[in-house]
Amino acid sequence: MTQHLEAGPLVVVERPESGLFELDFPGGRAFAVYRSDGDRIVVTHTEVPPAFNGRGIGSHLAEGIFKIARASGRRVVPRCSFVAAWAHRHPDYADLLA
Repeated sequence: MTQHLEAGPLVVVERPESGLFELDFPGGRAFAVYRSDGDRIVVTHTEVPPAFNGRGIGSHLAEGIFKIARASGRRVVPRCSFVAAWAHRHPDYADLLA
């Protein structure tokens, strides 16, 4: 089942059929590659178009992943260094780390 999070004009969508979380925004798309492992979301890679680095797009994507995990009763395994660093900076999501 496709999950999504709306954050103002930005929406994070889980696409389990392709193993991606996607975030469309004006001018591009960011995504995170993941695999499901039982009740865990193992995030292995995130990508934001280089022209949009430093604009908070990756943070919106990471937050969306954690919010979707919370809403669906899953936990996150951040194998991606960006998502791991984001989680470290946001201890309010520490309960979702597997």
